[in-house]
Amino acid sequence: MVLLALAPALVLSACGSNGSGGTGDSPSEPSTSKLGDGARLHEVVGEATWLDANDPDSASCDSPQDRHVNVTGVTVIAIDRFDETGQGQLGNFYVQDTAVDAVPFSGITVFAPSFSPPDLRLGEGDVADALGTLMEFLGPSSGRFGECKTLPEIGGTLSFRLENGIREPHPITVEDLKSYESARKWLGMLVRLEDVRIAADASNSSGRYTAPLDVGSGVPASDVPRISNELFDLENEGPPLTQGMEFASVSGVVTYFYGFKLAPRSAADFELP
Repeated sequence: MVLLALAPALVLSACGSNGSGGTGDSPSEPSTSKLGDGARLHEVVGEATWLDANDPDSASCDSPQDRHVNVTGVTVIAIDRFDETGQGQLGNFYVQDTAVDAVPFSGITVFAPSFSPPDLRLGEGDVADALGTLMEFLGPSSGRFGECKTLPEIGGTLSFRLENGIREPHPITVEDLKSYESARKWLGMLVRLEDVRIAADASNSSGRYTAPLDVGSGVPASDVPRISNELFDLENEGPPLTQGMEFASVSGVVTYFYGFKLAPRSAADFELP
């Protein structure tokens, strides 16, 4: 359930006749929604109909062109403040449509946003508007993701709207993360992955500390989802991630970069059986 502290819309009351013939100020037009009249994320992000298994290098994809979007009423669910590589890998915001029930495709990464006004500082739980460019990122030019897989991102400006848009993680299972097609709908969203088993000991590669999830057989090694340290120092502050370790659930943000990952926000996101 989402708890919102929604201030009532400001309306200028019309004054009655004051005996001097004045009729007072006309009332302003209130917004039709306290979450704004812009688009919702799930209206602008959807299925990747352009996937092409016959294009392993993503050389000639029919993915959408960058386009301008005005998305209003999104809740900040996480802010990347942890530089896992020591090379400036931080600053992204993860936002999600503010609604009682989570809707697929309602989350996204806001890539290194600017703010309006410039000195604005948002925190987790703030409700904001995002104005900018929606991109379907095919991957670095040095090596695309392949098969026309993309990462939806918004590059632009965040502005404050309301306080206290608290989101509860949406429950999913490992089945939801076993393929790009099934996992894309949860990208950028705060989820609670239930019945988690670690498939192999966690490893550290250039600061990126990850552990593969046990998703059963039939999934290519490159597509096995992993728990990652994108949002906090998982290696030193999280629970041990060793082969066979089990959790009742692990909460976090679903991310993608050459494979899907679940990024917990703190050690509190791990629930033991």
